[in-house]
Amino acid sequence: MRSITFTITRPDGFYPAVHELLASESAPVRKSILHLNTLDDGTMVMLAHVHGNPDRTRRLIEQNPDVIDYSVSDEGDGTGLMYVHSQFPEPIRGVLRPLDEHEVFFESIEYISEEEIRVTMIGETNEVLQRALAAIPDEIDISVERIGVYSPGTSDLTGLLTDRQQEILDIAMELGYYENPRRATHGEIAERVGIDASTVSEHMRKIEARAFAFLA
Repeated sequence: MRSITFTITRPDGFYPAVHELLASESAPVRKSILHLNTLDDGTMVMLAHVHGNPDRTRRLIEQNPDVIDYSVSDEGDGTGLMYVHSQFPEPIRGVLRPLDEHEVFFESIEYISEEEIRVTMIGETNEVLQRALAAIPDEIDISVERIGVYSPGTSDLTGLLTDRQQEILDIAMELGYYENPRRATHGEIAERVGIDASTVSEHMRKIEARAFAFLA
């Protein structure tokens, strides 16, 4: 199996309501659509991993007239899962057209901004993936980031981390925290991030717990 990750840009946006649902109250956060499928009646169902206040997410969903049904789970750590059944916005329908015409499926769809999403698509060969890309309407701007052998689950770990946790992990890797021998301390990471060492220690504990659970 092969996978391709690409970004898609539409100046007039994809689905502002969905982007708003997956946005933070303040700083941007990581958010990803784990599954998105079309139903026979032309509507769609979506399962997304979200960060932030679950009550705010519920309020935003209820304000969207296209939503037919929904549920939001609260994991108690600022993350959760959001299920939405709604009418199908045409811009998203155009992106999903390859699913109906080619033997491919989407592993994830990540909203980067209202105008840009990142998609990971899986297919048997590079040729299958290329044909699927060609089926996306010409007015949608596509930029391929990487293509290669599909490794199940390898793209999902970052979706389990908050933006702050991902920032700390990136800096820890850059400074050599996980090298042997270790080249950085919590204090050095904290200085780069601009927070206390004790806070870094707590974040690192949560990062590692999620990583081990993900790999188990």
